[in-house]
Amino acid sequence: MSDAILRVEGLVKRYRTITAVDHLQLEVRPGELVGFIGPNGAGKTTTMRCIAGQLVPDGGEVWVGGVAVTQDPVGVKGKIGYVPQELELYAYLTGEEFLRFVGDLRGVPREAQEERMKHLLDLCELSHARDRLVREYSGGMARKLAICAALLAEPPLLLLDESFVGLDPESTHAIQGLLRDYCARGHAILLSSHILDMLERLCTRVVLVAAGKVQRDLQRDALEALFQSGEHPTLTDLYLKTTAPFRRTPSAP
Repeated sequence: MSDAILRVEGLVKRYRTITAVDHLQLEVRPGELVGFIGPNGAGKTTTMRCIAGQLVPDGGEVWVGGVAVTQDPVGVKGKIGYVPQELELYAYLTGEEFLRFVGDLRGVPREAQEERMKHLLDLCELSHARDRLVREYSGGMARKLAICAALLAEPPLLLLDESFVGLDPESTHAIQGLLRDYCARGHAILLSSHILDMLERLCTRVVLVAAGKVQRDLQRDALEALFQSGEHPTLTDLYLKTTAPFRRTPSAP
C-alpha cells in the first residue's frame, strides 16, 4: 500500500453521455501542495467532489488515509477539509458560531477550538467580524471563513476548489503562508485554481488535467527545469501548450 494521503485509481464519473472524469489516476503524499489545473470542464471539480464523497463514482476508487471513500464515506469525511467553489454557509450564524459548530461536529475539544479559531481568524483578518452574521460577510470574507472552517480540525487532506477567488492581495498572501505551513507540518493539499502565476510560486507539484485525464504531473524540480530550459518559460505557457489540443474551437457560422 502506498504512503499517500490521497490515492485515486481509475476514477470515472459520467453525466449522461458526458464522461467528466475518465480513468483518472492521482496520488498526493504528506507535505505536498499540489496545484490541480486544467481548462473549464476538465473534471477538476468533479474529481474533488468524488474525493469528498459528494458524488458516487461510476468506476474506480478513492482512498484517503488508506480508507476507501465508497466503503466508509463518513469516516473519510473526517480526514478531509473541503472548500468548494460554490460556498454554502449558515447565513444566520455569526462567524464564531459557525466555526464552533464545525469544531463540535468534527470533534475538536473546546479548548483547542478557541486557540485554533483565534489563530485562524487573526491570520485571515476576520477577528473584527467574528460576532457578525455570515450573511453580512462579503464574498471574500465568506471564503476566508470557509478556509478557517476547513482547517479548524487540522485534517490530513485539504481540498481547495478555486478558493482564492475574490480575496484581496493581503489575504491571498496570508493564506499562502498558512498553506505552506500546513504542508510543512505533514498535511497535504490539493488546490485547484486558474491563478497560474500564484501556483507557479506556491506549489510543490502541479497536476494538469484535460478531458478528464492527467496530461502532465510535474514535481517542483521538473517544473524548474522546464522553466530554466526555456521549453516552457512559465506555468501559463506549459498550460496553454498542453491544453491546446483539448480546447474547443468555435464552429463555422
